[in-house]
Amino acid sequence: MKKNLRMLALGFLVSAVVLLVYDQFFSTPTKADETNAAATKDVSEDNSNTWKAKYEKLLAQQEVDKAADDEAKKAADEAAKKKEEEAKKVKSYTLTISKGDPSSKAGEELQANGIIKSASEFDKYLKDNNYEKYVRDGKYNLKSDMSYETIAKILAHKN
Repeated sequence: MKKNLRMLALGFLVSAVVLLVYDQFFSTPTKADETNAAATKDVSEDNSNTWKAKYEKLLAQQEVDKAADDEAKKAADEAAKKKEEEAKKVKSYTLTISKGDPSSKAGEELQANGIIKSASEFDKYLKDNNYEKYVRDGKYNLKSDMSYETIAKILAHKN
C-alpha cells in the first residue's frame, strides 16, 4: 500500500513538472492573455492616477484647512483685542429703581448693561454687608469702574 501511494505521488509530481515546462517554453500567448495583460496594465495605470489625484486633492484640502484655521485664529485674536479694549472703556449707565423693586433687580440691570460682571456676586455683596435693606428707589448714575462698595453706598444713600 505504501508503495502504491508513493508511485501515485511521484506521478503527480512528474505531471506537474511536465505541465510547468510546457507552459513556460512551448505555449503561445493567446488573445485572452494579451487582453488580460492590457486590462491589468490599464487598471494599474488608472489606479495609480486615481491615487495620485486623491493624494493631490488631500494635500490641497489640508492647505485650505490650514489657511482657514490661521484666518480663524487671527479673527479670534482681533475679537479678543476688541473685547479687551471695550472692557477697558468706562461705561456709564443711569439705573432707575422703582418703589418696591428688589435689590436683585438692580444687580441684573447693572450686569445687563456692563457695569458689573456678576449680578449674583453683587447681590451676595449687598446681603453680606447689610446694604440690601437700605437700597432706595430713584435714579442713579453709575460707571463700570466703580467697586461694589461704591455702588452699594450710592444705592443705599450712605455716602
